[in-house]
Amino acid sequence: MKRRLTFFVTIMLLLAFLLPTALAIPASAAYNSELDFEAEIVYMENLDQNSVIFNKNSTKRAPIASLTKIITCLVVLENCKDLEEEVAASSSALAMLKGTNSSTAGTKVGEILTVRQLLNLMMVRSANEAACILAEHFGGGDVSAFVAKMNELAERLGCENTHFVNPHGLDAEGHYSTAEDLAIIIKYALQNDTFREIVAQPEYTIEATNKRKETKYINTNNLLNINSSFYYEPCKGIKTGSTTAAGYCLASYATKNGYTYLCIIMNAPNRPLTEESKVNINFAFKETKMAYEWVFSNIKLKTIASTTDVVDVVDIALAKKTDHIRLVPANDVSALMPANVDASQLEIKTVPGSVKADLKAPVKAGTVLGQAEIRYAGDVIETVDLVAGEDVERSLFATLKYGIKAFLTSKIMRFVYIGIAVIILLIILLRYYNKNIRKKKYKVIKGGHRPVRTTTGYRKKYSRSTEFNDKKNR
Repeated sequence: MKRRLTFFVTIMLLLAFLLPTALAIPASAAYNSELDFEAEIVYMENLDQNSVIFNKNSTKRAPIASLTKIITCLVVLENCKDLEEEVAASSSALAMLKGTNSSTAGTKVGEILTVRQLLNLMMVRSANEAACILAEHFGGGDVSAFVAKMNELAERLGCENTHFVNPHGLDAEGHYSTAEDLAIIIKYALQNDTFREIVAQPEYTIEATNKRKETKYINTNNLLNINSSFYYEPCKGIKTGSTTAAGYCLASYATKNGYTYLCIIMNAPNRPLTEESKVNINFAFKETKMAYEWVFSNIKLKTIASTTDVVDVVDIALAKKTDHIRLVPANDVSALMPANVDASQLEIKTVPGSVKADLKAPVKAGTVLGQAEIRYAGDVIETVDLVAGEDVERSLFATLKYGIKAFLTSKIMRFVYIGIAVIILLIILLRYYNKNIRKKKYKVIKGGHRPVRTTTGYRKKYSRSTEFNDKKNR
């Protein structure tokens, strides 16, 4: 019974070692405010910190009207070597707008204009025929080829929800974008000095041409018009737009007190401000100005995390005189926050899984060990690296203890244990086998005075008394 139990235990141990086992060796956020927008789409971003301030339907695909001309302007600027190059207005380009009753600058067939003049008419006056003339010229006589360049540029910039079918923005099936994609395009456009100069003009005066006398055009963006009730001095452009499907749109940017903001409003209404009033108000202008006034008064750049803040305390192995280490922000972090928000309203938490579970000494102060998210009103407004707040030295005794444990539980030792188990098993099996063989080789002879041992190779021996009795019996 004992031999069977030993055999069973050995087999179980062997299987346990053979089976695989696990060795246990150890942004941006939309800020809430009291503002209420009637426009369907609103997007405001701080261009200094890349922080989103307002975000209402910013990823919704929608018609964008003459905001299209922003990318039309960009394609021209990227493909034109000389802005003083002269272009003749063709009948085919002007015919594209026949029956649309859309915004133009009164350009006539055969009128000679420079590329610069056409860009100014397109972006200041919002002249649709200027967009058609430029598209035909830089499309090699094929407007669709120019539109393909518009789509290629949008794709190159990373716009995933934008598609153009014309250079001017009049309503057409398949012609759309989003506020977020437009923000990408505008931020790219603002890197171009010529673009910034053109869109910032409150008015543009074109010199006399072969078909017109000197003419002054007021910018369609009333935030740039000092005589408008919507005039806003910090505003630097960019473009208006309106169609039946797109409603009233305005993309603009403004700079004040060291802050720069981009604001995009789409599909805003055009109606009286009150029931008593009979004058229609362009809500794209009204709500853009309202957003700027609020953000410049209420949003400030604040320090939201400091290198002296202890964000977390985590365990560390093999350390000398301690078993934990403090985690602090790698650097001071600043973000745009409502002026009335203090540090107590912010939440800083370690990103789950960002810190190693088996952290070991030694660790130098300043070593990046994880990440933390800084939240306001439930939204992540910043992510910061977490570093060791102090040096942690390694303990020699703990290291030796860990090394021994690691060695005893290593793969090499597992093979050693398996080898020992196999040897023990073979010994038990061999002893069991030899025992059975010996039982077969030895016999006990019954009936005599004493048992006589017989072995293979030996002659059988009998006692005399046994022979005598055998003969007598016969």
